Amino acid sequence: MSDNTPLISVVMITYQHEKYIAEAIQSVLEQTFGSFELVVVNDGSTDKTDEIIRSFQDHRISYIRQENQGPSAASNNGILAARGKYIALMSGDDVCHPHRLEVQHQFINNTDQKIVFSWVDFINDHGKPVKGRHFAEGFFNHPNRSRMETLKHFFMKGNYLCAITAFIDKEILLESGLFNLASIQLQDFDMWIKLAKKHDIHLIEDRLVKYRILSESNNLSANPDNMIRCLFEHHQIQKNILNNLSPQLFKASFAEWIKAPDFQEGHEYELEKAFLHLKHSHKLFQTIGAEKLFQLLQDQEILLTAKAKYNFGLPELFNLTKDMDITNIRIQSQLYSTQAELARSQAELGGMKRSNFWKLRNICHKILNGFGS
Repeated sequence: MSDNTPLISVVMITYQHEKYIAEAIQSVLEQTFGSFELVVVNDGSTDKTDEIIRSFQDHRISYIRQENQGPSAASNNGILAARGKYIALMSGDDVCHPHRLEVQHQFINNTDQKIVFSWVDFINDHGKPVKGRHFAEGFFNHPNRSRMETLKHFFMKGNYLCAITAFIDKEILLESGLFNLASIQLQDFDMWIKLAKKHDIHLIEDRLVKYRILSESNNLSANPDNMIRCLFEHHQIQKNILNNLSPQLFKASFAEWIKAPDFQEGHEYELEKAFLHLKHSHKLFQTIGAEKLFQLLQDQEILLTAKAKYNFGLPELFNLTKDMDITNIRIQSQLYSTQAELARSQAELGGMKRSNFWKLRNICHKILNGFGS
């Protein structure tokens, strides 16, 4: 590496951050670690973000302006343009503590680790510590976990790593295939899963970045309008989360839920994956296991294996799918019954205020429409 090549590339993606982008950039430029560049990727902002970025005259800044394509494309373009050996991810509405890069590089340099995250402080729109409860208070600042514990947590509970604290060897990101372009909310979680299958992930229990909690639920993850898409993306991830996972790591990560610890690669391993999905607490993700069994047991050889090894055959599958209510039809039926009961009660009692009855009826109607959509 030449003297002019930075050791670290901070890749900062930004979209409509005119209120915060100057503070975010300045927090990187004021790092105590010297050998870095800042690659800023503007994902098609239409406010004054572009103007503010261009106002910085610093040779360490590389600027990419692209049409709006989402955070994955922005991150990927920044990573591909980066010259450093390490990538530090960052967002245009958050703030780095001055020693962030120094602490993370020192950890990487003193260990065999190639991936490190950190804890965060939570700040509000005005950069002050957040008071009271907020949507992200339980998301991050978890204890450091082994690779097996990390995979188990990812599978059963979801993500706990804050993307803007990521500090990763660039070569590892390139080998992983970079971020999923079709994802806008859980692209980081998808990436961490891919990385954890091959590498240890260390979480420094030190607050190195300030994560901004925007008012009026303006954080992408906090907006209720995005909940359905978030669940859709999580479902796509969950369908593939056990792919390309070695049997040894599978056994070590999910030992308490494995039905036959002596299972062999091939049919038995695939059956174990299906049974593991059935252990998930979320019913939507349980359906992945049922669907997998539905496909596997059409193969006569696998069916014989399932019966001999797990005492699970077609009758057990039929009984399982009988209760796999992916359409919520039972809940809808119960709500229709409740609505009908309200109508009968109104007719019988006669004393219920008509306005109160219609309020109750409208609540049922809204719930029904929600389940049916």
